[in-house]
Amino acid sequence: MARIIVGVSGASGIVLAHRAVGALTALNHQVELVMTRDACCTAAEEMGLQYSTVEKFVGFFTPEQQRLINIYKVHDFCAPIASGSFPVYGMLIIPCSMATLAATAMGLSDNLLRRAADVTLKERRPLVIVPREAPLSEIHLENMLRITRMGGIIVPPVPGWYNHPKDLADVENFIVGRALDALKIDAQLYRRWGT
Repeated sequence: MARIIVGVSGASGIVLAHRAVGALTALNHQVELVMTRDACCTAAEEMGLQYSTVEKFVGFFTPEQQRLINIYKVHDFCAPIASGSFPVYGMLIIPCSMATLAATAMGLSDNLLRRAADVTLKERRPLVIVPREAPLSEIHLENMLRITRMGGIIVPPVPGWYNHPKDLADVENFIVGRALDALKIDAQLYRRWGT
């Protein structure tokens, strides 16, 4: 199966990252995971202290899924994902803070997550970004446009009500499913239009 980098920055919506990693590993994809310090803080705030470190975040998956996850420290520039010669299919940043979005748009590689995004773009691999902010300023929109022009794909975390979601999990699965669709990975997390 594919090797996917999953970057998790310190924006609201950390549960989306957890669902994405779960969906990818359930499909036997290899996940190269990097979480920022602020992502861990946000995970503790939104999901509880039991998710407050990357190791705890991963600890909720089955042993089989955990074997498919490689964890990297955010300042480990010797990590394989910092190099374009390391073979990966693509990268998903979910959720993506406006700071990480801006750094990616400007090629600022000041941590491993941002370096991996920079490498993904320069190697012309799929980069999918799920930005989390509202409302959006002109700066945010310009940064999204820059990334789009470089080949990145912006997937705002917007639910589809035609699915008639019954609970928050349905909404989260739709958002994650659409993000994975942008990577050309069909995780079958939601009912498609017309089906």
